[in-house]
Amino acid sequence: MTRDLFLVLLLICLPKCIQGKHLLRFLTFCQKDVAGDGQYDIEYDSDQLLYVDPITYRAVPRLPEFAEQWIPDPGLAKDTYVSLGTCKYNIPRAIKGENSPPEAIVIPTSLIYPKQDMEIGVPNTLICFVNDFHPPVVDITWTRNGQFVDQSEVSQTQYYSNSDFSFRTSSYLNFTPQENDIYSCSVGHISLQAPLTRFWGRSFIISPSYDLVNRCF
Repeated sequence: MTRDLFLVLLLICLPKCIQGKHLLRFLTFCQKDVAGDGQYDIEYDSDQLLYVDPITYRAVPRLPEFAEQWIPDPGLAKDTYVSLGTCKYNIPRAIKGENSPPEAIVIPTSLIYPKQDMEIGVPNTLICFVNDFHPPVVDITWTRNGQFVDQSEVSQTQYYSNSDFSFRTSSYLNFTPQENDIYSCSVGHISLQAPLTRFWGRSFIISPSYDLVNRCF
């Protein structure tokens, strides 16, 4: 299935478009034939100030210092609805107008690491950071000692846009480290023939079919 991506960008550089030191960016993206897809967010430099949930159209501030001073815009939900609708409407027309250009596909990179310094028996969080991929849809799964972790134990951020219009996201797994536990994070993406898998733990059996990282505790 083709997952064509359509981006609508309004770039405002302060104080000058080319020489400004800061960048305020309004980003809308959507993809063809991807159910529930779409995102609208506002970014300042490399930080996401807020995003609007594409289902509820509720604005969610991201930075605490921004959230404390932010006054909700009553028109933001309508702007998001119109922007996402326009995005979906324009995808087939843009493809046709450009004579069906090849889809931009970029293979993701990934890294798994703990949020805090490790101590056996002390609750912590494992982070699976996935970066530099396009289009912005990845399937992230976790295992603990070879058994799949229930998705109810996992949380994932929105897709964040990089300056080159690739994307990044992070998946979080709360856990309590125990001696000899082995965790893995697998990333599925349209660019990959097999999931990209990273391991974290004291030891594991090396398999040539996996991309491995040994994070000891």
